[in-house]
Amino acid sequence: MSFTDDLKNVFNRSGNGLSRIILINVIVFIIVNLMDALVRFNGNGSTITYWLAMPGNVPLALTHPWTLLTYMFLHEGLMHILFNMLWLYWIGKIFVEYAGSKRLVGVYLLGGLSGGILFLLVSMLAPFYFYNTFLLGASAGVMAVVVATAVLLPDYVIQLLFFGPVRLKYLALISFILTSLLDLSQNTGGKIAHIGGALFGMLFMLQYKSGRDLTKPITNFLEWAQSLLSGKPKFKVSYRKTVSDDDYNRNQKAKQARIDEILDKISKSGYEALTKDEKDFLFKSSKNSN
Repeated sequence: MSFTDDLKNVFNRSGNGLSRIILINVIVFIIVNLMDALVRFNGNGSTITYWLAMPGNVPLALTHPWTLLTYMFLHEGLMHILFNMLWLYWIGKIFVEYAGSKRLVGVYLLGGLSGGILFLLVSMLAPFYFYNTFLLGASAGVMAVVVATAVLLPDYVIQLLFFGPVRLKYLALISFILTSLLDLSQNTGGKIAHIGGALFGMLFMLQYKSGRDLTKPITNFLEWAQSLLSGKPKFKVSYRKTVSDDDYNRNQKAKQARIDEILDKISKSGYEALTKDEKDFLFKSSKNSN
């Protein structure tokens, strides 16, 4: 199978949302750096990054509304993108296993949007401090995924090199403090965005555990856009017995109750404590949301 075929598999309907996000970040990083180098070589003024990063200058940001989305796919250097993508990959795999890849994409995007909006709100309160600053990086979206996963599975144990087993809630808390709260005089805008992403991640998972999926509008829009671009909209006719709203709601509540029971068992005893039926049920529930 060729490299082109591999790319097509990532972006087709069955592709994993985690792989898509990481691949898009890497592709954008390569293209933007090459184009920026070309612009500087030709002696031109503004680089591509200038047009895609979110300005701390609010009036300028209002004339560059696309930066609220594009900023979360930009990175300053190799270590910047490497750290973010490794962190997203490690925790994102856990999120996908229990909540589905479509929801991960929604949490990443909405977490990034929340971080960008909070950055702009703070910039409005301190315009002179942020006037010449720009926000870029996937950290807000990544932090949203990390916090959401920690809220869903707080006692999930991760084996860390040199440290041994660490519960996810402590890992998320320590990473949030180190990257978002310590020394706000350094990378202030980025840390504000981290806080916005973390707040959304926590809000999403609390709502999700109550039966409300805040990512639904995003996932529906992305599915519509994908079918539009593919030119192959799917029309499906199914024949099944009509289920009343009461029966449907009752079935959904029963399903969610079993999922919560299984997740609670994982939190207390670990994934290996599940029976085969419980693992199959959780896997099928995750695939239905992918």
